[in-house]
Amino acid sequence: MRIESIKPHIVSLSQFWNEEAETLQIPTIQRQFVWDAADVRDLLDSILSGYPVGAIIIWEPTTSFPSAPLVGAGNGRNLRYVLDGQQRLTALSLLMNNWEIERGNKKIRTSAISYVPETGKLYMSEKKGINVSLIVKAAAADPDSLSRLKQEYPAVFSQVIKNVGQKIVNYQLPMYILKTDSADDESAYEKIAEIFTRVNSAGVKIGNLEMFLSFFAAAFPKKEKDRVIAMHEEFSEGFELDLEPLVRFIFSRMGMNQNSITKVQSFRRSIHDMRERYSGDTKAIGEILDRAGAAVRAVLLMLGRELGIASTQFVPSQNTLLPLFDYAYHRGVGSPDSIPKKDRDAMFYWFLVASYNGAYSSSPNYKIDDDLEIVRESASAFPLTALLRALTHRSPHVNVIDRADVVETRYNVLRGRTGKEYLMLLDVLLHRNQATDWAGKPVRSEDAAIHHIFPREYLKGMGETRDEYINCLGNLTFIDPSINSEIGDTPPEDYFKDYVSRDHDIFERHMIPSSPRLWAFDNYEDFLDARLKLIWKKTATMLAELHGK
Repeated sequence: MRIESIKPHIVSLSQFWNEEAETLQIPTIQRQFVWDAADVRDLLDSILSGYPVGAIIIWEPTTSFPSAPLVGAGNGRNLRYVLDGQQRLTALSLLMNNWEIERGNKKIRTSAISYVPETGKLYMSEKKGINVSLIVKAAAADPDSLSRLKQEYPAVFSQVIKNVGQKIVNYQLPMYILKTDSADDESAYEKIAEIFTRVNSAGVKIGNLEMFLSFFAAAFPKKEKDRVIAMHEEFSEGFELDLEPLVRFIFSRMGMNQNSITKVQSFRRSIHDMRERYSGDTKAIGEILDRAGAAVRAVLLMLGRELGIASTQFVPSQNTLLPLFDYAYHRGVGSPDSIPKKDRDAMFYWFLVASYNGAYSSSPNYKIDDDLEIVRESASAFPLTALLRALTHRSPHVNVIDRADVVETRYNVLRGRTGKEYLMLLDVLLHRNQATDWAGKPVRSEDAAIHHIFPREYLKGMGETRDEYINCLGNLTFIDPSINSEIGDTPPEDYFKDYVSRDHDIFERHMIPSSPRLWAFDNYEDFLDARLKLIWKKTATMLAELHGK
């Protein structure tokens, strides 16, 4: 591959929305949209302040690449891929579409951001201030939005258009357009891997891109390569499974250790050895892929059905799925029902404990290899005892979910990737409690909104500014997005009266203290203490049931 040009390109956000957004694709090896409303608000605040928000890097190759559209259904013909800037561009797309977009057949949403003219500040609220999406669409000359803004806010109409709308639509966004002449050989993928890794060196690495691109170009003949692509698209679309755990699993079943899979040079040597090994038996690769696909499919179905984990949205590390995949492969499992309940419970217990404690958060390669070896040496049952023992022999040396960590910790669980273990635990407990979304349907976290029981803006208005208390696990649950919007900034002592009449089990199923005394702001810290104890009680019961104690 030869890089033909890398051209700097400046576009206003108005141009981005009108000319660029629908031409862009997100490579499927990238992580999902992980920003929360606070991240989106901070981006908009930077734009309004005139601060730089970083350059976007777009790749224009001559051949297609597995991807999903930035916005909409996509036509599959666009060869413009976002190498760096997916979170920012998704946030900007949400802004222009009233905080909800479709990507392929998936919906991505975030809480509304509003602007209060009296303070000149942005808030995460649908009831306080003016929806920034409405302001921006009006400034971009959308006639319906323009008319609505003028009608509903006549006194400040011109002010918000000037101070917010025009500043955002006219903001200059830097882009680098990288054009290459071919992506058909191994060197093409390695070059893009190098560029991608360098531009992301200051942030979170997105999977093992070097491994992925080298594998993609050299690992399989086209037929088998296309099967892996299709497998990843299936599991990515339904469960949002990243490529990394899938490739780690498949190649480990072909005889590679994790170090060989994740390091480009050793991976290349291992690929050569694997080609030699399977040169006389190409059918064996197909059989491995068949069995691997069935194992992954069964495990993901089982997690969704019995734990309510229907996507990786709140899974701290997808690599904790690997021992589950490997056990299902080891047993030749084709459906969850073929796994004995005792083993399913043991698998769930290990997965929850390992995920909660960040079992693979550092030096994952040797840990994964050790755990896969434990699984493969087990006679038939899922080796829970041996896996738990292994957790205590290496960092972080914990193989339980500790009461104090749930009950006594005050932690902002909504910032970035940290805190996911708490949201995953809450998600599982609500599913097992058969909690409703307050609109009459079972809670499905992938379709629900994260609801602050004491609304965020209400707490701030009352003087509580500590994020670790506002976004504490004890103040969060999952409910229907429309109900969350309807509640807005209303305090629980007011809105609970309405929702209790609709769902008498709301407190028990959502582990919310039922004493009205605790719904008052003056008793907020007592409320957190009480709710966290209820969450722990349900957690302890669940773990005892899964562990057979």
